[in-house]
Amino acid sequence: MPTNNSQARPFSYAGKLCFLVLQMVAACGLAQDPPTMTHGPILGRASHDSMTVWARTSLPTTFAVQYGVEPGKWTHSAESARTSLNHDCTGIATLTSLEADTEYHYQVYIDGSPQGGVNRFSTLPDSAKLVDPQLNPSGLFNFKFEIGSCANQNPLHGIGHALPLYQTMNREIADDIDFAIMNGDWLYEEVRDTPPEAWLANQRLTAQQAPAAVQVMPSIVGVWENYKLYMSRGVPLMKWHRRIPSYFTFDDHELVNDIWGAGSAGRRHRRTVFRDIGTQAWYDYLGWANPRQFQPPIHFGNAQLTAGSDLLVDHQADFTQLPLQEMANLHVHWGTPNAGANDMRFDDDSGDVNSKVYDIVRVVDAHTLQLHTPAIADTQSAYSIGCRSYGKFRVANCEFYLLDTRSHREMHDTKNPSKPGLTMLGKHQRQWLEESMQESDADFFFVVSSVPMMIPHSGAGGFEFEEGNKEEAWVAFLDEREGLVDFWDQLNKPVMVMTGDLHNSFAIRVTDRVWEFCCGPHNSVNHVPKLDEDDRPITGWYDSGPRRCDIRWSSYILEDIPRLDRCYPYYCVVQVNNVFNMPPKLGGTRAVAYPHPQVILQYFDGRTGELAYSETISKDHGSRP
Repeated sequence: MPTNNSQARPFSYAGKLCFLVLQMVAACGLAQDPPTMTHGPILGRASHDSMTVWARTSLPTTFAVQYGVEPGKWTHSAESARTSLNHDCTGIATLTSLEADTEYHYQVYIDGSPQGGVNRFSTLPDSAKLVDPQLNPSGLFNFKFEIGSCANQNPLHGIGHALPLYQTMNREIADDIDFAIMNGDWLYEEVRDTPPEAWLANQRLTAQQAPAAVQVMPSIVGVWENYKLYMSRGVPLMKWHRRIPSYFTFDDHELVNDIWGAGSAGRRHRRTVFRDIGTQAWYDYLGWANPRQFQPPIHFGNAQLTAGSDLLVDHQADFTQLPLQEMANLHVHWGTPNAGANDMRFDDDSGDVNSKVYDIVRVVDAHTLQLHTPAIADTQSAYSIGCRSYGKFRVANCEFYLLDTRSHREMHDTKNPSKPGLTMLGKHQRQWLEESMQESDADFFFVVSSVPMMIPHSGAGGFEFEEGNKEEAWVAFLDEREGLVDFWDQLNKPVMVMTGDLHNSFAIRVTDRVWEFCCGPHNSVNHVPKLDEDDRPITGWYDSGPRRCDIRWSSYILEDIPRLDRCYPYYCVVQVNNVFNMPPKLGGTRAVAYPHPQVILQYFDGRTGELAYSETISKDHGSRP
């Protein structure tokens, strides 16, 4: 959630005449309708004894989630905090006191009235209850998760909102997996030009009543509306989220397509400085479900910048109270109505003259920051200080790392991909990742990166592509990538880098211990490897920068297929086999731990559910006795 102590200036977008008319109609209308749930529920933060439920309400209010082991026979209730306009009336309620490895039914209520239908979920097993000193000393258990990426619903861009893959997953695997990871590009930019006046009118608010987030970041309403559109028309998608608890990463489309250089001080670009606006909307709608290593939220406000001065002054802020050492850098916003639109027409220089990426040099006093470079004009500018959106979670003997590949990413140069020190993760995230993995006693590591490691993503358009510099993948950050691969390799444990962004799936053996598994697309039009992926082979050896890797399997689209016919979705189910059942009597249960547990990764056709490929990796895969 954002922090804000500013008296934000009113926005000045077009459409105020329409807004005034709507306000007059609202003022003459009947009393406001009672609050309802407009979107949701969504499940997240699964554990053996708790589950969190997200919902959006029509008005600021609380909601309750009633639950029990039998549908309609509610034995427990959990209540949310009051939803707020500052977060588009979204909120969460956490269900506690759950039994492990148990199916529950639940329903959302507002003021005692049921909202939506009755849904269900299952909790994870509890390791503490599974310990057997001889047969299963660590209390291990088997589990499954699904992972994928890229679910464009725009009907003009391919499959549309019928979402056949989600229909298939709801039918084939929803009762057989424990959780899901949506690895970026859940959202694609639509209705981003929604004016704040329209949002305010829908909430029956005046401009003076606009919440702080809308006053400082008016273009956030377009992202909020974007999420609501995808939830409202994506019926199979929401059926999935009501049943399966999920984790989420964000990639560029949650923010804005081809957003690069957010970590490069001095970078001036409309898309770059949309980072915190898009990220805040993501937290409101999806990011709440994720573990976070650092808790400080995004800080936003309005500040005075003076030509020739490197001081930023916000009299409503207290910078001495912000843990800046745990936050990201500072962005001065672009400030135009279409700042978050995926349209190259707006990639011009029309934004706030002081808009760019800034490093914070020091806190001068409670209201003043010293920046790395002076302003070029006197302005009253909207700004934000970003947060760190990465974290980890543990299931049995597996450690999961959810990386943020966008917030701290420095600007790449495809002409110099091996530039020393260039970073996608930022020094703090990389240090955290390496130290955490070094200290972990996990048997398996899953590193979730929203962009590919070994295969380029150098096509499919974009503003910077017109300048010959289009690249999304780690191949533009070879110094950092190669350092990470070498580090992972010496851990002497299987490291599976789960990637997305490219609209194809592939399984790649990078080293004997390091693998990349790209999973998707869930609903987006496939890329053509010959055009968008460096003309890499379907299978076989491939030279990715200085490193030769083995493409074991991939989905592949031939270049003679028209774009709107490239509609071949895939999903991946990962099964972790830690124990086998060997009961004293047939029909019973007794978990016996494998000396060498295995991870089985299976790719499925998103339309039919047929198995396309499988790879198995054991605990000591690649190790030498």
